[in-house]
Amino acid sequence: MQYVIIYDREGSVGKEITNMSLWKERPDFHLDSRILRKYPEVLESVERDKPDILILAEDEHDPMQLFLEANRKTLADIHVIVIGREKDYESVRACFLAGVSDYLIRPLDTEELKNSILRVYADFGIAYVVNELEMKTEALIETVFQGGGEEHYIITNIIDQIFQDWKEDPLYCQVVSDKAKKHIYEVMSERKPWIEKFLYRSDFTYGSGFSLQTREEIEKDWLRCFSQAAAIVKKYQMIDDRLVYRIGKYVIVHVDERLSLQDVADGVFLNPSYISQVFKKVTGISFSGFMTEVKIDRAKVLLRDRKIRICDVAATVGYGNPEYFTKLFHRKTGYSPADYRRMLEEERRD
Repeated sequence: MQYVIIYDREGSVGKEITNMSLWKERPDFHLDSRILRKYPEVLESVERDKPDILILAEDEHDPMQLFLEANRKTLADIHVIVIGREKDYESVRACFLAGVSDYLIRPLDTEELKNSILRVYADFGIAYVVNELEMKTEALIETVFQGGGEEHYIITNIIDQIFQDWKEDPLYCQVVSDKAKKHIYEVMSERKPWIEKFLYRSDFTYGSGFSLQTREEIEKDWLRCFSQAAAIVKKYQMIDDRLVYRIGKYVIVHVDERLSLQDVADGVFLNPSYISQVFKKVTGISFSGFMTEVKIDRAKVLLRDRKIRICDVAATVGYGNPEYFTKLFHRKTGYSPADYRRMLEEERRD
């Protein structure tokens, strides 16, 4: 949980902050209801309560810059957000040099402050993920890129370390787990950009909302997501072959378009007949069959988003006739698009 304290000698800005809706919307933040009025009280609270975020409201008689500079070491591990008065460049720069995370100008804009706090929150735990979990996250990525097999063991190991290092605190462990999962997804996407087309990004990233999960639920969710990623890599790893890489990559990158063999041939500067022959020889499947598989797998991802109508899913992957798309989808998956979407909803509820 992110523990937040406020200093405001006058008190008016502090009251505005305590009335912000953020504190009710986000159970992963705890705001100390006290408004500290003196700098010694701030230092006492820092020593006693170990806050994560300190919000300092400046007034015209407040030597805040001097306080920040004098207590730079004491505040080094705390994210400090200053609500200041409009100042010249050098004064604001001095605050940042003293270690301030953000500097906002009065009068207070609560939405701006909310965004500032959430940016601070976004940085929380990233250094731990990158530095302390590097070997294990790399092992998971390597397993996924090899088509899976060891992901359950590695995931359990990662989650166990997070819960051990963060003292079994359910909120901290949830936040760090979410950030580790997002980091792994981003690394995978950077190394194999085509994989993004077949993974539902929201499965791997966290939004502004917050849902507390048990350790078992976190592990189950990770296993589902990374096993799915491994299955996709295993299915399409043949496009890494140098003879068909350009062809396969072009189809995947342009999957959200109406494609023909001639379109692909023009895009990779090869003869259509050569593409058909070499693709079948290297992969064992026809080029048209590959293109259909890619489009159906892409459609499965788009169907995860209930805001997208099925006819729009069909159009996005290049099928102008929704009825033909429905028949093709059923032939490939055993489900109609509507039934597939309902099945996904049932899986989420379980």
